[in-house]
Amino acid sequence: MKYINGFFQLDIRENGVYAHLFPEKENGKKINVQEFADYLESCGIHDYDLPELNRAISVAKEECDIFVSPTIIPEVDEKAEIRISQDKMMAVIRFFPPSKKGHFMNEKEIMNELSGRKIKYGISTKIIQAYIAGRQFCRDIPIAKGKAIVRGTDAQIVYNFETNPTAKPKLLEDGSVDFHELNMFTSVKKGDLLAELIPDSPGEAGMDIYGNVVNPPKVKKRVLKYGKNICLSEDKLKIYSEVDGDVKLEGDTVFVSNTYVVPADVDTSTGDIRYDGNVVVAGNVRSGFRIEATGDIEVNGVAEGATLIAGGNIVLKRGVQGMGKAYLEAGQDIVTKFLESCTAKAGNTINTGSALHSELVAVETVIVSGRKGFLIGGTISAGMRIEASVIGNKMNTATALKVGVEPEVMDRYRELSLMIKEEQEEMLEQQQVLENLKKKLAGGLKLLPNQIAQAKQAGDRMKELGEKLEKESAEYIQIKEEIENHRGGKVILQNTIYPGVSIYISNRIYPVKEVLSRCQFRLEGADIVSVPI
Repeated sequence: MKYINGFFQLDIRENGVYAHLFPEKENGKKINVQEFADYLESCGIHDYDLPELNRAISVAKEECDIFVSPTIIPEVDEKAEIRISQDKMMAVIRFFPPSKKGHFMNEKEIMNELSGRKIKYGISTKIIQAYIAGRQFCRDIPIAKGKAIVRGTDAQIVYNFETNPTAKPKLLEDGSVDFHELNMFTSVKKGDLLAELIPDSPGEAGMDIYGNVVNPPKVKKRVLKYGKNICLSEDKLKIYSEVDGDVKLEGDTVFVSNTYVVPADVDTSTGDIRYDGNVVVAGNVRSGFRIEATGDIEVNGVAEGATLIAGGNIVLKRGVQGMGKAYLEAGQDIVTKFLESCTAKAGNTINTGSALHSELVAVETVIVSGRKGFLIGGTISAGMRIEASVIGNKMNTATALKVGVEPEVMDRYRELSLMIKEEQEEMLEQQQVLENLKKKLAGGLKLLPNQIAQAKQAGDRMKELGEKLEKESAEYIQIKEEIENHRGGKVILQNTIYPGVSIYISNRIYPVKEVLSRCQFRLEGADIVSVPI
């Protein structure tokens, strides 16, 4: 008999039960003692000596007989054990030989075993026939295989323009900044192809070994979203510009607009301006007036005590004389020559030649560049980096620099960590309750009414905890990523920093107590340190 894995066969005699051992061959697997013991139990043999079986199997190098039990049992027919994969897409069968006078299974009986487990799809009759022709015991044999799904593909949109233009000033050789050459618009011509939709592919369904349809994961569908001045092709897969203008992507919507130009000042002659696109002001924006634009705002003169709110960039060729009233808010960058007595908030970066007694907030970076590059007074906050030439002054003017996540975010992070740990421990306790009750049922015991109520309560609580953990874990991961992304935050000093300046990184503070030059401040361990650059 040709075989690879080791196996055993019972021999029922007048004085008891023996086992004929067939040791493994070549690279086959040894006889599994626990599997042998489980097999004996299934045959009604309980008085075997497990340590002796283990010893006999471990020393057996050739076929041999060993005594198992004095208990006399009827002849045993061939047995089959079926295991099904967790995804229900594969079944393997494992055969155990009959006793020496027992009955071998035929093809119909094997099919009945599969039918008894409700397996109906993907059964290989060729494998069954091959097994019968050359039986291999104590070996996993793939017997049924489901039809795998074919995954689909998500829809995609290809944009034919720069979707994230930035307005960055040019640094000249003498250290000054040129605020005139700024590329903040993406121009398009009438008839230009703006974007193309590549449709989704839904994929193909599969089937598990029980004959159940298995649907592929849902794919993401997309449509081309666009504003005015844009036309859609007949097949709805392409969009084109209908005018010469500027194109911008806001969220997932494409906009094309003609820039609104104010030929002089924004004042009583114009009133407040609200425009769905870009606004360019040739003169100044006078105190008390307001500009709101979904795109960019560019001012060639000075913004006085005015309000400027842009969905994109704000570019001021000169600067802001805020008088404590000016307010700037940009979805992307703010670029200006100077900021004085104002509040400015940017979704990305604030880049200015100087800043005096202002509150500046940038999601990523605040850069005070230029020949002097001084930053005096006020509060400056940035997610990743603050950089300036001179910070503070000899008069020790109070100046606060804040980098990284806020302390409130850190407190929430620690709170979530504790909550998740406690809820996971409680879920394990509830799971243990259910498992204990399941064991009682499996042992043939009938549950009492209070035990049934306990099982329902444990199940309901596990569901509630699962929903809470899913929500809290998502928030925890999001905050953790934010902390990690901002942990490398720093303050870079190109020239001089004076006492009176306080540096905050995450939830740490570093009060500057002496004049320092050319260094950077960063978080190392639990402390803020200054190191040369």
